[in-house]
Amino acid sequence: MSRRLGLFSRERAISPVVGGALLVAIVVLLATVTGAIVFGIADDEPPAPTARLRLEPTGSCQFELTHRGGDRLDGDRITVQGLDDPDALAGERLAAEDAVAVDPTESTVRVVWSAPDGDTDHVLRTFEVDPSVTSGWACTSGTVLTSDASGHITVLRPGENPIELSATSSLDALGTADVDVTGDGRSDVPYVTTGDAIAITNGTNETTTLATSSDISGTIEGAKTRVTAAAWNGNTPSVYFVDENHDTIYRVAPGESPTVVASPSDGAQAVLGPGDVDGDGDRELLFADGSQQLRYVEPSGGVEKVDNGQTGSNNGIGSGSVADFDDDGVVTVVTIDGSNDLKVVGEPTAQGGEGKTTIPSVDAAKAPVTIADVDGDASSEVVYVSTSGYLKYVDDVYGSQTVSFVRDADGDKVDADDATGVV
Repeated sequence: MSRRLGLFSRERAISPVVGGALLVAIVVLLATVTGAIVFGIADDEPPAPTARLRLEPTGSCQFELTHRGGDRLDGDRITVQGLDDPDALAGERLAAEDAVAVDPTESTVRVVWSAPDGDTDHVLRTFEVDPSVTSGWACTSGTVLTSDASGHITVLRPGENPIELSATSSLDALGTADVDVTGDGRSDVPYVTTGDAIAITNGTNETTTLATSSDISGTIEGAKTRVTAAAWNGNTPSVYFVDENHDTIYRVAPGESPTVVASPSDGAQAVLGPGDVDGDGDRELLFADGSQQLRYVEPSGGVEKVDNGQTGSNNGIGSGSVADFDDDGVVTVVTIDGSNDLKVVGEPTAQGGEGKTTIPSVDAAKAPVTIADVDGDASSEVVYVSTSGYLKYVDDVYGSQTVSFVRDADGDKVDADDATGVV
């Protein structure tokens, strides 16, 4: 009897312990299940991507944001704070080595990724930049450069009065401000001085002499010519120019001696710049030969003729600018021919060349011409020096081809030099 009582006594003594253990087990189980549910939901939220990014100036009035490796980025989830357009990556799918041109407006730029829930943001990268690189005169949309009666470079921007660059000396020829030659992050405009030297200047209003005639075999050409600043065929950003004998194209970069680029059999009188004119996917270097006929140097060194590419010459040369009006990657050249007509020419090749468009009766002087958005309509116009000595522009080049005067902030016509033209 006592044994049974003892037995029941032990079992009753164990019951609270077992019950407590079961309760703990149930609580742990519920916590585990609840945690699994909660964290399972959290795990459905994708983690922020990991990517190596770089932001640096390109030397052409813009910066490039480059994906250097890591996760592919969905641009629709990326906002870049500190840009003129924070949604610059929208619609992009950036993988390694992809790059997007951007325009910083603040000194701090942040690349921010937004989670699908719309409530969580992650800063992928923060950059400190110099936004003045994209705010100088060379970077303003519609900026054109010419020379006034004083022989200095004159900067023209839509709706503003001309600005004379006081640091520049008298000059004979101009080139476009397309690349950063000095490496300071600002685009440089090249020119030939009246002393036959190659010099450059930029938004700092400082000048740098790159070469003099003593640096080449002969004399640097300053009359009826044009120079260009460009990065072409794997070379560092340089100024391309010709000699007075019209037999050699040179390039020169800061701290270097001039290098021969080509010695075309038909000579060379002006260098226009690089672009894919024949539609083969490679950029060629366009120039006007000794008879003012447009030709181009292939990256391999061969020289080809541009169909319908004869330009005119008087006080200046009608060699013009390289343009891509339809943004298809194949360029045309805007020129003035011997009849004072404006002509847009390209190679009518099977690879996608552009052919020829002639715009007659524009009273154009035989001087360098350029393209720029001078009327603020977000498309490029052709700007040229008229025979009356004023700047004019052609709007809707492939359409109505309307012609108007370039005017300053006071509504006055703008004078230009028909020897240096406009770039």
